[in-house]
Amino acid sequence: MQKPIRARGSLGVGTAGHVCGELFKMMAGLNMVHVPCRGGGAAMADLLSGQLQVYIGAMTSSLEQVKAGRLRALAVSTVTRSEALPEVARVSDFVPGFETSDWAGVSAPKSTPSPIIEKLNKEINAVFTDPKFKARLAGLGGTPFPGSPAEFDNFIADDTEKWAKVIKFAGLRPD
Repeated sequence: MQKPIRARGSLGVGTAGHVCGELFKMMAGLNMVHVPCRGGGAAMADLLSGQLQVYIGAMTSSLEQVKAGRLRALAVSTVTRSEALPEVARVSDFVPGFETSDWAGVSAPKSTPSPIIEKLNKEINAVFTDPKFKARLAGLGGTPFPGSPAEFDNFIADDTEKWAKVIKFAGLRPD
């Protein structure tokens, strides 16, 4: 790898921003120095003061600063452009195949009867079509991803495999 070129901040070792940065390093062939910060406030202060050149974190933590003109968004890490910042490019426009996003899902015990799972899935997916919910989520930088339980299982398996490779590449170990 080449000489480190940037101080890249995150909320700490092993956080989503840290491993996302490691994925970027791996796929782009860059060597960016990781600087773990003591929380979002400290990371934002270091970025705004110039102590950090790059911060990789959830859009919700920086969206207000970007909209106020105090930060410049370089790219979003999601598959699609963000409704909150439609003019901002995707990382995959420059690093083909790059994608990462924070996500949340709903799960139930394995013993839950199929009709209950189907009902929950149907109702949750219905919420994703509600215009007020979609607008609120988009305003926070989020995107709904409705789907089936099988699709969610596959997504989790694929995501687990992807991040296992990144963790191995970065040599990360639990303390």
